[in-house]
Formats: sequence, structure tokens, C-alpha cells
Amino acid sequence: MPERPLGRVTILGLGLMGGSLARAITAVDAAERVTGWSPRSTERDAALTAGAVGFASADWRQAVADADMVVLAMPLGAAVEMLPDVGAATPSAVTLTDVVSLKQPLADGAEAARVGDRWVGAHPMVGGASSGFWASRSDLYQDARVWVVSGTASGEHRERVEALWRAVGATTEEIDAGGHDRAMALASHLPQLVSNALAGVLASEGLSPSALGPGGCDMTRLASSSPDMWLDLLAHSHPDLVKGLRGVAVEAERIADYVETLDLAELSKVMRRTATWRERR
Repeated sequence: MPERPLGRVTILGLGLMGGSLARAITAVDAAERVTGWSPRSTERDAALTAGAVGFASADWRQAVADADMVVLAMPLGAAVEMLPDVGAATPSAVTLTDVVSLKQPLADGAEAARVGDRWVGAHPMVGGASSGFWASRSDLYQDARVWVVSGTASGEHRERVEALWRAVGATTEEIDAGGHDRAMALASHLPQLVSNALAGVLASEGLSPSALGPGGCDMTRLASSSPDMWLDLLAHSHPDLVKGLRGVAVEAERIADYVETLDLAELSKVMRRTATWRERR
């Protein structure tokens, strides 16, 4: 048994998510060793200088060579592409996990690569407006909810992943891959695209972001998100995203009719109903 509960952890990807995880594990001294890999030498050097990792390799195969757990902390497409290779490069005792915000593509990839018995997907419900190791921080996962998708993985691998998140102050909740991705399509992807749509309308009307009040700033904050990251996710989004977008369009059209006809009673019903929903916990 390793002296520390997490053993030797390798994090592939040292951006906001991976870098923060490395910082957090190191801060609580939960791993025997934290090794990092990034295709960018500047991120590897920054992680070493910050003391977030004890070793940073330019070769991911070297980085995973004697790991007990490997975390894929990279965009969805890269993680799906890399998972089979990482599985082939590591013994069956090594736990494979990730921090990607969609799970079904990875669950399918794990089964296809015959590593489903040791892959446990994770999605921490955190993020940030900036990217790269320089945006990372050791408290990013404190008090965060982390969805865990264990699929066909053994209990040992599931427990190891749950221990990882407990160590950095997060709480875990089990969910199946399909249910997770449907929830994310509605709770994450839909707000992103609605924010894009609202920003597009405001721009077409000649409004500058500087003209927005607090509500407008809140509603359009997501519009500044990186297209590169989002297109990767939207290409694999659950079909209910389209249903949700069309639902928003129908609701917006109905509200437009109420405003046009000065039907204040119906507008009040809409606002009261949605306020009640918003106050639910």
C-alpha cells in the first residue's frame, strides 16, 4: 500500500482543470507523487516552478509509466483519442479517469478499448473564464460537486476515484453516462447557446457590452466562452439540447406575444412561475 492514500497520480493536461487538480492534491499531500504532462513546455515548466507536480514529462508515456492513477484533463476529443493509448500503455491495476464534461463518448471509448473495468469518469462542476496552468488554483474543487460515472468499473477503481475527490474537498455523486450527458445538455450547453443568442441580438441592435447593466452582464457572460472548447462538446451533445433550444424559442415567442398585446396578467404568471422554480433547492 502506498504511504499516501492516492499513491502515484499522473495528470495528463495541466490547464485550468488539470493544473488545479495537481495543485490541490499537492496542497493536501494526498499522493505519493504527482506527475504532470502537457504538450506545452511552458505549462510543464510553470507547474514545476509552482510546486504543483514533482515531475513533468514531455512524453506522456513516461509520465504514466509507474502511475497508480491516470487523470485525463483535456478537451473531450483529445481525451477520447488518447484513452485507448493510455489504456494500452498502463497495466490493468491502474485506474483511468478524467475531468471531461461529457461522459458517454468516453464510456463508449473505454468499452471499445477494453478498459471499461478500470475507467471511472468524473465531471467536477467547476470552471473558470480563463484557461491554462496560469489560471489554476488549489481551491478550485473545494466544496464542488463531482459527478462520477463508474459504468462497468470494479469497486476498487471507483473507490480510488472517489478518494481522489474527497481528498481535494469535493463531494461525489454517482450517475449513469447517458443521464449525465442529458442533464449537461440542458443545464450547461443550453444556457451557453442562449447566452450566445442573446449577445447576437444585442450586437445586431447596436448595443455595446459597456451599455449593459448587471443583469445583462450576467446573461451574456457565457457568450465570451471559447468556441474551440464548446464546438468539441456540442459535436457530441445529447439530442435533448435541440429540444431545449426549440423550447426556448417557443417560450420567447409566447412572451413576445404577451408583451406586444400588453397581456400583463400572463407576463406576471410567467415571471411568478419561473421565480418559484428559481428559488427551489
